[in-house]
Amino acid sequence: MPYSLRLACLLLFLLGLTGCAQHEGALYNAPPEPGLADALDDAMRDMVAAFPELTDQGPMITASFIDVDGTGRASPFDRIAAELSAAALAREGVPVRELLLEGGQLLEVSGSDGLLSRRVRRLGEWEGARTLLIGTYAQGHDRLYLALRVVELRTNRVLGSSSLSLTLDGNLRELLRAR
Repeated sequence: MPYSLRLACLLLFLLGLTGCAQHEGALYNAPPEPGLADALDDAMRDMVAAFPELTDQGPMITASFIDVDGTGRASPFDRIAAELSAAALAREGVPVRELLLEGGQLLEVSGSDGLLSRRVRRLGEWEGARTLLIGTYAQGHDRLYLALRVVELRTNRVLGSSSLSLTLDGNLRELLRAR
């Protein structure tokens, strides 16, 4: 093999290694995944963009998020996620009333009124609210999955929805611990 051909092959090999090294480094230098507040801001912005009529639906109230495992024990996550979501919706122009319901009082399994309890409907009417922000979540091995919906109190009709998943880091694990 001529010397120039060997040199060209060696150069190509070294360039390939350099590209791999830069690619591997890029994985370590990638921007961090958004935290809870940023992820909820993005999700609420996306919800309003997909369902712009939310801004015209009258006042909204919020409920603490509900763990789909149904443990019945509240965690700091339940409240802070609801508060962050409501604040993000308010920034997007959705009228939000300052009332945070306890997530456990939202649902009733029996009855012909749908899933929202009569108590929640009465509270909403008392506050002059037409809609309710509901969030449910499930904890996987290394991800937290959230589903968010804005529901019309009178009809149970879903007016807007969004979902997201977050890496289950130390901060989220601490917020999810029941107190």
